[in-house]
Amino acid sequence: MEKKEILENLFDKKIIKVLKLFINNPSEDYYLREIAKLTRVAPASVHRILKTLMSADIIREEKNKHLKTYWFNSNNSKFLIDLLEDKTSAIQEFTQFISSVSGVQMAVMHGREEKDKASILIMGDELDKDSIREKVVDIKQRYKFNIIYLVLLPDQYEQMVSMGLYPGQKKILYRKNN
Repeated sequence: MEKKEILENLFDKKIIKVLKLFINNPSEDYYLREIAKLTRVAPASVHRILKTLMSADIIREEKNKHLKTYWFNSNNSKFLIDLLEDKTSAIQEFTQFISSVSGVQMAVMHGREEKDKASILIMGDELDKDSIREKVVDIKQRYKFNIIYLVLLPDQYEQMVSMGLYPGQKKILYRKNN
C-alpha cells in the first residue's frame, strides 16, 4: 500500500477531500460554500475542517468585508503536497499518449509494474516509432521511470502468445475500440 493510500485510510475522508482540493489547485482561493460544493462535504463540516487547517497554518483566510476566502499556504505544507497531490504516473501518461498514436490497436503491460520500470507490448500497424521512442525518453527523464517496450504487429503478438512466449501477468493498458 502506498503512503498516500495509508494516509487516506487513516484520516477522515472529508479532511482529505478538502486538503486535496487546495493541494491540486494551489493558486486558487475559495469561498466556504464553493469548497463544500466542489468536495461534496457539508458546509458545517467544511467550516470545522477549515478551522483545524487554519490553526495548523495549512490554510489561510482572507476577509473582505462580509466575505471570507480561503487559500492554501504552500510554504508551510510542502510535505502534504508530496503525500496527497494527484500525480499522473508514468504509465498513465504513456497510456494516454499511446492512445493518440495513429495505428496503435492495443498496449499491454507484460509482467508487473515495478518501482522504476515496466515492460509494455505495443500492437499496431505502421506506427510512428520515433514519437514512441521520444515519449519513452521524456518519461524516463521526468519520472526516472524506464518503459521497456516492444512494437509488434497484432498477428505477431497472437502467435507469440499462442507459443507461450508471453506467460504470466498481463494488463491491457489500451485497446482501440472498433
